[in-house]
Amino acid sequence: MENPLNHLSGSQWLYWTNSLYPTNFPPDATHPLRKKHGAIKPPELMAEIISFFTKEGELVLDPFAGVGSTLLGAALVKRRAVGIELNAEWIRVFQEITANFSIAEAGLIRGKTGREIKGFIMHGDCLEELKKFPAGQVAAIITDPPYGCRHRVSFTGETNFAMYNPGENKDLGNAAGFDEYLAMMALFAEEAFRILPPRRYLVILIGDRYHQGEYYPLSTKVAQVIQRAGFKWKGMRIWWNQATQRPLRPYAIKRCYVSNITHQNILIFRKG
Repeated sequence: MENPLNHLSGSQWLYWTNSLYPTNFPPDATHPLRKKHGAIKPPELMAEIISFFTKEGELVLDPFAGVGSTLLGAALVKRRAVGIELNAEWIRVFQEITANFSIAEAGLIRGKTGREIKGFIMHGDCLEELKKFPAGQVAAIITDPPYGCRHRVSFTGETNFAMYNPGENKDLGNAAGFDEYLAMMALFAEEAFRILPPRRYLVILIGDRYHQGEYYPLSTKVAQVIQRAGFKWKGMRIWWNQATQRPLRPYAIKRCYVSNITHQNILIFRKG
């Protein structure tokens, strides 16, 4: 049977449909540079996602590129990739990585003895830059946007949350409230739907939140916005990276139940 989507075997395809997705990716060689961002994903994770939704040589777009974890994942599995990023500092970090690292059989390595890391991140607001993309040129959109607004934490020793751009109203993470955040995500979804060819996929990594004393299912709220743009919600994988999990926090011990949210959701949408 012809497989128009990827290069996976039937058993590999079946394995990847499991809604539970535990991984154990340790920090890679580029982690000391990428961790300046504060909200990074393992390139190996992004490579696995990209491998399911594209074939070699196809183009992947990440509109919220950060320090380029998606682009590194694309390079690992020989896909082309382009990103958009609002903060020039994160583009600089990605450029430092491409200048000083390469790809060997075992993965990303320091030095230029391996295969060249290709990929390009353009500087700008993705809600504006996406309007410049022609329709039908991108095989998949795979991205990790900000997880809502006002996401400030006290455990700065575990994550620095430096991904935010203070005072930048184009940053979704600086939205005044969840209504504004979801309205901005709706604008993104409209452009994503226009750009993608029929039957191709938009994949969004997003975490739920705890807000004003209640669990806030941000992933579901975002999914509903994406559906209104015309996408079909095809499923979700619950991702948990055991290698980098934060210690559990003692929220309201012996007083009331409060979740330690240690997973993130991989939302999978298809155009048509």
